[in-house]
Amino acid sequence: MRTLVEVVARCDARGRTVLPVVRASGQYAVRRTGPTTVHLVATAFGPLGGDDAEIRLVVEAGARLSVRSVAAAVVLPARGESPPSRQLVRAEVAGALDLAPEPTVVTARAVHLAELSADVADGGVLTATEQVLLGRVGEAPGRWTGTTRVVCEGRPVLHTAVGLGPGAPAWLPPVAPRAYVSTVAVGDPRPEVETGVDAVRLPLPGGWVATAWAGELHDAVDRLASVTRDPQLVEVTR
Repeated sequence: MRTLVEVVARCDARGRTVLPVVRASGQYAVRRTGPTTVHLVATAFGPLGGDDAEIRLVVEAGARLSVRSVAAAVVLPARGESPPSRQLVRAEVAGALDLAPEPTVVTARAVHLAELSADVADGGVLTATEQVLLGRVGEAPGRWTGTTRVVCEGRPVLHTAVGLGPGAPAWLPPVAPRAYVSTVAVGDPRPEVETGVDAVRLPLPGGWVATAWAGELHDAVDRLASVTRDPQLVEVTR
């Protein structure tokens, strides 16, 4: 199934955020749930192997946009041989974008590719959080690959790829975490390095990136919060 979501946030003459474009097709519906907030609502099971979703977000100067989802995304394998499922988020940020969907759960035998590509203008603010859990309770893990590219004022500041699950080069049992959480932030410079138990925060030009691993998702969330010093993260993502 092919899915396309498009949201544009714009600042009007009174300084308020308006959303002139809010539309979706395929596996998602999108609903405005607050003055500057939209939620993604799944309209079908999945994603399944072979599904392809693209989410386009444009936040113009002076506008604010928070993107959430109403439930975890449960990635399922298709019958027989099929390509991986894929979700691409393309963001153009001149205002402030806060992207924090619910976790992605990759079930046994499923393969999922996730990509974030963000272009941040001068004065833009970006916070993007990803949560991944490999396998449901009592189930073997699926495979997930996440790629993040961030460009600020035309200059690349982050390009990273993480592969987890059976067959991923860096996933070597017994050191094979089933839960992974990461946040990338632009517009919140923190030049120092912060480390914790299976967690680290590293500086970027004008921002930072943090990652954490654990056997359970709630532990990974707590570990990320310990290095980002953001106590609200635990409440928001649970």
